[in-house]
Amino acid sequence: MHRLMHLSLRRLNRSRFVRWGVPVVLSAALLGSCTGGAALRFNSLCGYTERNDFGNAIASIKKNEGAWYGSANHFLYYMDIGALYHYSGNYDSSSRYLQQAAATYDDLYARSITNEAASLLINDNVRPYRSRPYELVMLHELNALNYRFAGNNDEALVESRAVQLLFNEWERNNPHDQKYADDAMFHYLSSIFYDAAGSYDDAMISLFKAVETFEKGPLTLPPALRNYAYYMLRLNGRDQDTGLLQISADMPGDKPTGIKNGETEIVIIGYAGRGPELVEDKWWGTYIRGGLLAVDHYDDRGTIEAFSMPAPFLPDKEYEKAAEGQKNDIGTTFHVSFSLPKMRTVRSWTSYFTAKIAPDAAPVQSIVINDLEEQLAKNLDDTKTATMARTVIRTVLRTIAAQTAKSKMETSSPLANLLLNVGTDALADQLEHADTRNCFLLPKTVQIARIPVAPGTYTVQAEAHNADGGVIGTRTFENIDVKPGQKKFLMYCSFK
Repeated sequence: MHRLMHLSLRRLNRSRFVRWGVPVVLSAALLGSCTGGAALRFNSLCGYTERNDFGNAIASIKKNEGAWYGSANHFLYYMDIGALYHYSGNYDSSSRYLQQAAATYDDLYARSITNEAASLLINDNVRPYRSRPYELVMLHELNALNYRFAGNNDEALVESRAVQLLFNEWERNNPHDQKYADDAMFHYLSSIFYDAAGSYDDAMISLFKAVETFEKGPLTLPPALRNYAYYMLRLNGRDQDTGLLQISADMPGDKPTGIKNGETEIVIIGYAGRGPELVEDKWWGTYIRGGLLAVDHYDDRGTIEAFSMPAPFLPDKEYEKAAEGQKNDIGTTFHVSFSLPKMRTVRSWTSYFTAKIAPDAAPVQSIVINDLEEQLAKNLDDTKTATMARTVIRTVLRTIAAQTAKSKMETSSPLANLLLNVGTDALADQLEHADTRNCFLLPKTVQIARIPVAPGTYTVQAEAHNADGGVIGTRTFENIDVKPGQKKFLMYCSFK
């Protein structure tokens, strides 16, 4: 067998083998290494975050920058390290890396024609990662919280204004496609920052927008926040706003504590669970030239989801040939297969947090102000049609090109023809990979608990709970000094 293969390859025209065979092998190898970076990152880093071992996670990223990120993922590199420094409480280092991520986004905002053209021929992974919109907002919110944890409210407000500029820019560029035009967490935290600065009108505007954005989805407005917003808006003479939002104080009990401008309080930010990852979802089907493209796949329930669309038109001369009864390409069929990104959730034990002023005060339960699973699911849904169309067109063009290449590579050797045909098909499969990049080091949910206090020094006991209410983690913050009118921010990470 080896002798037969050797003789057949000797009969193969050398120039053809160099022209076609070598690129097949090299391209497959290169693309295989590029597309494995996301999986390597996920498998290597999630164990560190679950143990809150952020220092070793950062060291691993820096050690494996080339293998895990490469030249197309500078944004992810800076974002990942910035987030990990944030969780570890190293706020200066976190801000430095998050600002580098923001600068990378700014540099990439002017779309690279070269990279876009390459993505039409190869796959979306060759494009520099520009982040998903909600990830970019989270970048600025993490940086704003860096400043707040360090006690710098003015710099936190600068980051909040940077997010508003992003929303303004997206609205200006896509006025009819507002799939992500606001963020409830951003507005809610901004209202707290403005309140701390004594800008009560701005605080109420942000609070109004927070409730409005929650009501639009994909997140659910927490009842405690609805109750708080109702009383705060009325306190500031904005009864009309409660009518516009159609909210009322429908929670049991009288007006809650902490309803005043400039309240002195301890604010606990909780990061709960691990964010989702992206994996490849395989699709397959038939392309009929000049007719229809029909593809399908199995969803998570094992049922087939089908999708069809008109095939790209052929040149007019092909239809003219058909009208004259001449040989033409209309009706030629090809098998096609490709991948789309699909979200895979990571099971998380952490459901919510409680915090109290030790030892006998009643605990305050956290509320969810951001859910990264919901954000990613909505982003995938918002972009599915565009991603599908771009991927399908690329796959069809590559399939046709592969068929043409096969015909040009034919030799007198059946075995050589077989090897080159298989190699061409293998290359086509290797070229098509879904873009599975995302910032999976973000938590599943961001939560907040606010405790109104009198000025003084406190010990705060915080607990992480599972969905059944069981305690799965505790943290004690000692000697927390709170001055009059101050909002003291604390952080609790539970990535279990």
